Amino acid sequence: MEFTQSGHAAIRRVELPLPIAPGSVNAHLVPVEGGWILVDCGMNAPAALAALERAVPLDSIQQIVLTHVHPDHSGMSALLHDRTGAVVRMHQAEAAVLRSLRDPQGWLSRQSALLRSAGVPEALTARIHASSLMMRRLFPERRAGGYLRDGHEFETALGPMRVVETSGHSAGHLCFHLPEAKVLIAGDQLLEPNGPYLDFDADGDSFTGYLESLRRLSELDVEWVLPAHGVPFRNLRERASALRARALGELDSIQRLRTAGRRSAHDIAAARWNRPLNPFEHRCGVYDTLACLRAIG
Repeated sequence: MEFTQSGHAAIRRVELPLPIAPGSVNAHLVPVEGGWILVDCGMNAPAALAALERAVPLDSIQQIVLTHVHPDHSGMSALLHDRTGAVVRMHQAEAAVLRSLRDPQGWLSRQSALLRSAGVPEALTARIHASSLMMRRLFPERRAGGYLRDGHEFETALGPMRVVETSGHSAGHLCFHLPEAKVLIAGDQLLEPNGPYLDFDADGDSFTGYLESLRRLSELDVEWVLPAHGVPFRNLRERASALRARALGELDSIQRLRTAGRRSAHDIAAARWNRPLNPFEHRCGVYDTLACLRAIG
């Protein structure tokens, strides 16, 4: 457990164990009058719950806000709502993801069509569906208690905490900026990827949205960035600039693969990472590649 100090108040970083890679996720407790706002909550696993209970009494959690609904960030939200009564809030696009998962046949049908258009063989698609159904069980079965949009403010003991919409990794990814404390709770938006990272938004442009989010974040006056994985870091602008350069380099890499004869998103995804991908990772790799191909045009 670590603390980010600002006067007499502090944000608590609680490292919650995960039964899947990368092994842990950081939940952040932001102080408010009489308790805490919990930013992300880990997976619904006994070890994660025990770690959170060691950090604070559960009944002191007044609200739960999610950077996005990937299960390592949202999985315990339904349990915590039941235990504490705390409202769970997220971006509307993330709530739509949770709603879609309640219709597995429709969800798999849409995924199948997208994978087919990307050139994924039927046998691999079947394995991706099987792993997707296993992953589906890790998401919370709970509707959003409220929606968050860019600019929404929470009053905290550290001054206002503002919502910053930062699409790319997921359509409704959010960061939380505390300007008086000069702290950014960044979720997964500023991580250095070692595998597929971007989601594919059928109705938007994930890649361009990602670059725009990096630009917006780099303009914030921030001394400490609190990521969802790994340790806090400084130098937000340098990190954002490096991630932008890396993303543009990925477009160049994809162009070279196309010139070399790899045409489908499936074939390109199979060549982009220097390690074998399991079926679900390959699905994510195809989605990441589709997002990049849309940006290339």
